Amino acid sequence: MATQTQEVTQRLAPFQEQYLADIFAQAKALKGTGMPYAPMQVAGLSEQQQQAAQLAGAGVGAYQPYLDAATQFAGPGGAAAFMNPYESTVVDQSLQDIARGGAMQQGQLAGQALGAGAFGGSRSAVASGELARGTLEQQARTAGQLRASGFQQAQQAAQQASARFGQLGTAAQQMGVQDINTLLGIGSLMQGQTQTELDAARQNLLAQQALPYQEIGFLSDIFRGVPALQQTTSTQSTPDPSTMQQLAGLGIAGLGAYNYFG
Repeated sequence: MATQTQEVTQRLAPFQEQYLADIFAQAKALKGTGMPYAPMQVAGLSEQQQQAAQLAGAGVGAYQPYLDAATQFAGPGGAAAFMNPYESTVVDQSLQDIARGGAMQQGQLAGQALGAGAFGGSRSAVASGELARGTLEQQARTAGQLRASGFQQAQQAAQQASARFGQLGTAAQQMGVQDINTLLGIGSLMQGQTQTELDAARQNLLAQQALPYQEIGFLSDIFRGVPALQQTTSTQSTPDPSTMQQLAGLGIAGLGAYNYFG
């Protein structure tokens, strides 16, 4: 009994096979090129931040001269710098005025004693001595008051100067800190803008590098979404008869011919 063999082959439509072949070719071309990569970049210090750092370094201890001056004027010898240079002249002139007044009183006293006929007596000498002592005491009080008043004024001026220098030092320090904070604020804005630009450039580069891979994926998605148009090819084959089958066939054929012609 003869047997038959049937071979069935299913294939895509020619245009689909070509489409798929193109996708594989593109994927093969990308093999070994590496996946998209772009290193991250960090924005450095802005110009304003660098200036702030320099100001901060230069401002360390900038208040010290003011503090030293304030300490100097607040000390015991601080009033000396504010003493009136004409104080001695004023004191000397005051002493001379008192002495001149005492001399005038001495002359009057002598005239009175002479008129009374007691000039040169003990009473006249005692009165003259009391007047001289009073003159000297007045000179001492006047000089002391003038010098004390001058010192108090100088000391008050020194204290005011000490307070002013302390305020100047504090104000200078505060203004320096304010300048630094202002520069830091502006610098942070500039640094943030620079970082944003670097990040945007990196994202653009990654997107550009990933575009070929996305294109292959897009084409692959389209291929998967289109129904496959397959064609079937069938091939049948019948095996050749064996020798015994051929001899048996010949014998049957000869017998039939004999019967026909018999």
